[in-house]
Amino acid sequence: MIKELQTHCTVINYVFTLDFFYISRQASLILGRHKHSQLLLLCNFIHLGLKIFYFPLKDMGNLGIKLFCSVFLVALLLHVLPARSQEVEDEREFDYKKYSEKGPARWGEIHPEWGVCSNGSMQSPIDLLHERVHVVSHLGRLNRSYKPSNATLKNRGHDMMLKWETGAGTLEINGTEYVLKQCHWHSPSEHTINGKKFALELHMVHESQDGKAAVVGILYTIGRPDSFLSSLTDRLRLVAGTGENETIAGIVNPKEIKIGSRKYYRYMGSLTTPPCTENVIWTIVRKVRTVTKEQVRLLRVAVHDESNTNARPVQLTNGRPVQLYRPDEKEDD
Repeated sequence: MIKELQTHCTVINYVFTLDFFYISRQASLILGRHKHSQLLLLCNFIHLGLKIFYFPLKDMGNLGIKLFCSVFLVALLLHVLPARSQEVEDEREFDYKKYSEKGPARWGEIHPEWGVCSNGSMQSPIDLLHERVHVVSHLGRLNRSYKPSNATLKNRGHDMMLKWETGAGTLEINGTEYVLKQCHWHSPSEHTINGKKFALELHMVHESQDGKAAVVGILYTIGRPDSFLSSLTDRLRLVAGTGENETIAGIVNPKEIKIGSRKYYRYMGSLTTPPCTENVIWTIVRKVRTVTKEQVRLLRVAVHDESNTNARPVQLTNGRPVQLYRPDEKEDD
């Protein structure tokens, strides 16, 4: 947290010493290019505040100036920090090669705000080892209220993301609603069950009003075609054939993503890509679904990153509880 405060204080110092446009450029470099538009708006606000409040405060001496700096520092922290819970949309700054300088073991060194990728204690994915799983019946069924919405299929650099432009419905967990924002695929799977990897893993990323994340993960093994991916085949081929970064997918109904089981694993973890933000509620569907080799191949070809995988290695659980919701012992897996 101290390093984060130092970083944000650097931005404040620019506010007092440099012109507005230079402030916005430096803020973008310090806090990440993906936050540039947000910071531009914030710097506008600070610049206006300087004209209105700062110069009269100079007459109050050091106390007034310190008070002014504190207020704007708090505003900056409140504005910027919640955005850290979101995955980066341009993934070219990191890769999945084991010994690469940008590989998973080095993600935490690429940017200061990615440090938790290396030193976090609640990182994802994990191995869902049966010996450490506690069977429970109190969590309740997944309360999903999804609806059709316009979506865009986007190549983020290492994966294909389907992003809904407006609200595509919600997932309710412990009385809190999480809005479905996007879904994307990893191959092979990132989560494992008793050490076993699967051919594919789908992540449905949700976000609450206060910026907290909840992700539903679905595992796939090679077999019959997945109907949801089949509905996106033409769009995926368009991206694969043209090299374009994104294409309009039209109205997509997330209800078409089949789960097929009431059982699921639940644990607290993190985003599996930078910035690896923690305190993410993970729900991994117990039933393993099927997908064809061609569907998995098409997802990789469409990305154009010349890599066969985009899965982060499993992380230490560090004693975290892992629950398996099972409402009926007789229910088939």
